[in-house]
Amino acid sequence: MLERLPPYVLVARIGSVLGMSFSLAIGLLLLLGGLLLPAAIAFLLFVPSFALMLFAERIAAASLDLE
Repeated sequence: MLERLPPYVLVARIGSVLGMSFSLAIGLLLLLGGLLLPAAIAFLLFVPSFALMLFAERIAAASLDLE
């Protein structure tokens, strides 16, 4: 199945992992600095990155099922 995976899924995975790691790293740095509200916002920015990965993989799975 991996050989039939569309290239946009790979791009979405890489972008999502970068976004998730960046948001967690910034959130932890802000939390260590005592800035609670900006840290919470940075941690919440993890969710759209994760959702992008799930969305791309579900679309790819649906398109593979149709073929």
